[in-house]
Amino acid sequence: MLNIHITGANGGVGSALSNALVQTGAQLIPVKNPAFRIQEDAYFEQFDNPEEIDLIYHLAAISFVPDSWENPARFIEVNVLGTTKVLEFCRKYNIRLVYVSSYAYGAPQYLPIDEKHPVSASNPYGLSKIMGEELCTFYGDHYDLSYLIVRPFNVYGTLKNTKLLIPEIIAQIEKGDRIQVKDLVPKRDCVFIDDLIGFLLIAGQKTNNEIYNVGGGESFSVAEIIEICQNVWGTNLPVESAEVERKNEIPETLCDNSKAKTDLGWSPQFTFQEGIAAIKQRLKHQSN
Repeated sequence: MLNIHITGANGGVGSALSNALVQTGAQLIPVKNPAFRIQEDAYFEQFDNPEEIDLIYHLAAISFVPDSWENPARFIEVNVLGTTKVLEFCRKYNIRLVYVSSYAYGAPQYLPIDEKHPVSASNPYGLSKIMGEELCTFYGDHYDLSYLIVRPFNVYGTLKNTKLLIPEIIAQIEKGDRIQVKDLVPKRDCVFIDDLIGFLLIAGQKTNNEIYNVGGGESFSVAEIIEICQNVWGTNLPVESAEVERKNEIPETLCDNSKAKTDLGWSPQFTFQEGIAAIKQRLKHQSN
């Protein structure tokens, strides 16, 4: 039985991961006071027996891309300094680490995108996550820290952050008036939350100092995402686009997840349509 701590355990991914780990029999080690921030020493002083922790999943971060343009220093402080504090804690107590990064490739030079594709920060949030990756590899190379880096593409299935595209679309469908978005054109590879959690469970067993893409292997435009969501909900609401392109918008992402399949035996179990249908079922269950 592993003793595991999750930073960011109250977030959408963190709470789903917590539930999944409990079902495997893992012992979760929570913090006493969640008010302490990951970049503060006080966060790490809360553990009575830190040497008993076997593994940390590091998810704690601020992540809303538009906000990162407004306050890049805060993103660097929380995401980079926070990751450094986690790595120091792992180094001190010989704890294995799974670092949940993000899409890291900027505007792709080729599709589908494998892990050998050059990384490129297209916004301050992406920069902070790439810097976190570099810290992990440095600690692995020079301090023998055992880690695994996860690069999820667009994760959907948790509706906690209603600022994100799919939760925003679903909320508008549920309201039943119209669907308004900024841009219908960009295409994204999306990975369902259950598939990401499945990968993270495997990753916790094999921190092999490697980097893995986690994505669905399909790409959908915003217009196609809206169409699929409307099909699942059985609606035909009018769609309005402001035709506003985000700063440094990436035209398309498409994940090559073959390394995760070959090395770890992971593959996505949900098509995008099946993931959207699962969200609808869960919303229906919550309302009953």
